[in-house]
Amino acid sequence: MELLNNPAIQGGVAPLVVALVIATLLARTRLAWLAIVGGYATTIALTTGFQFSPLTASRKILLVGLIVPVIGIAADLMPRPSRAIATVFVLAAGLVSIWAFASVLRQQEGSALYVAAAGIAVFGSLLTALLLALRDDGLRTGAAGLGLGFATGVAAVLSASIGFLLAGVAVAAGAGALLLVQVIFSRNIAARFTGALSIAILTSLFAAGSLMLAQLPWNALPLLLLVPLAAMLPVGERLPSIVRAALLAFYSLVAAAFPIAAAWYAARGSFS
Repeated sequence: MELLNNPAIQGGVAPLVVALVIATLLARTRLAWLAIVGGYATTIALTTGFQFSPLTASRKILLVGLIVPVIGIAADLMPRPSRAIATVFVLAAGLVSIWAFASVLRQQEGSALYVAAAGIAVFGSLLTALLLALRDDGLRTGAAGLGLGFATGVAAVLSASIGFLLAGVAVAAGAGALLLVQVIFSRNIAARFTGALSIAILTSLFAAGSLMLAQLPWNALPLLLLVPLAAMLPVGERLPSIVRAALLAFYSLVAAAFPIAAAWYAARGSFS
């Protein structure tokens, strides 16, 4: 029990192990990317637990994180998901951000409320659009998830939020597990809506939460968009999967350094 109270176990090791088991068992099905929410749920189980009343902003994030994979599975089961579905998800991501932080937004005065609401909504929609653009390439989606989870987690702790640190690292662990399983099986496991939506919605809400509830600077949000853009960089399709995975992970982690640097700079200024 003492070991399970270690933050490194709660946010990193345990989610990684659970995600690896799920991804391995479901590697030949459409459900392998449930490993992302599996890793995140493991962290929640070992830390705060599954509580939804009262429905605070943090509990709304948990609720959304558990519902999104179900919606993704339903979309993936459609014979030919249309582009319109992706557009609906992109718009919905922005609305979900506003809903999740409605109680916090109401504390803003005057135009600040509308600026903050628009900011987190646009960020959530853009991040979702970029992740959905990667959904047919499992390695690229996994690399983006690794970078986004790492960036949101480290930026969160620099902004005085331990909860979002553990949650972000859990998503990174889940995405890393998917990368590893794809390399081991030498096959592309497309994230589709199930995986891409889970990563996009969770990490966008973690970042928005660090902004609204902690001390993450505004400029870190647009910098986070660099991570999925980095995962889109050209990488030889004929390269071995282990080489492609390593290169894409490297690109994404380099991009993750920018929002982390923004959070570090802001934190340094607040203590000077």
